[in-house]
Amino acid sequence: MQSAKALPASAMAQQADRWVAANPQRAPDPCAPLCVIVSPHPDDECIVGGLPLRLMQESGWRVINIAVTHGSNPDRHLPRAKELLAACARIGFELVLLAERGLNRITAQSRETDPTRWANCVELLAEKLAALKPALVLCPHALDAQATHIGTHHLTLDALAVVSEKSPGFTAQVAFTEYWSTMHAPNLLIELTAEQVGDMVSALACHVGEVSRNPFHLTVPGWLIDNVRRGGEIVGTSGGAAPDYMFAAIYHVMLWRDGALQPAWSSGRMLGREASCADVFNG
Repeated sequence: MQSAKALPASAMAQQADRWVAANPQRAPDPCAPLCVIVSPHPDDECIVGGLPLRLMQESGWRVINIAVTHGSNPDRHLPRAKELLAACARIGFELVLLAERGLNRITAQSRETDPTRWANCVELLAEKLAALKPALVLCPHALDAQATHIGTHHLTLDALAVVSEKSPGFTAQVAFTEYWSTMHAPNLLIELTAEQVGDMVSALACHVGEVSRNPFHLTVPGWLIDNVRRGGEIVGTSGGAAPDYMFAAIYHVMLWRDGALQPAWSSGRMLGREASCADVFNG
């Protein structure tokens, strides 16, 4: 870890540039099912991207990251967009920006105090979702303990409501993610291989400016290890046998139908590497 911390930012930036050059976006398969990640900040797409990564690698799903904000520092907005492009190229996700410099003040407070601006932001996201027609949407859970994460949760649900108003038959599954705060009742635990975790961490390292000031990418494997302990009890049966995983990601999956969230299934599910994530989301 100490040697990774000491890696010069310039070398990391050069590696990120090489990823962009070596991995141009390919023409997407229009028939492939689509997963959309609604990301509060550049880097969240890598942190919560275990499920999308498995769907892409195992079953050929398209994964599109919709970047909501580019962080709180205006001087970093354009550099973070460049880093985000490199990270998506590294992990294999497509990228959509809602604005060149990202949206601003995406918080629950802004939703209440500036409804006109908020409605404009909702419309931007709703237009993307309506055009893409995703089968699965990822966004933070409602209590993810960081203002923009919580704001992005509300922005996503408000946008889904707009899509439903305009297209009454619209349905999608929604997977809530966690990072800053754990969910009380997640219902999906998926195993990740060491190779998949490596993909996530190396893509996260493309966010050079962020990991240079705080090498949080190095703690992601430990977090995913701890998810096995926690998920085995909360997603599985309390007191039951722990899953034989090294790494795992946790989600809460619901169904968006008839303009509202509904339960996706009645009990928790744990998917090891031998199971198909697509079987859960194709139906």
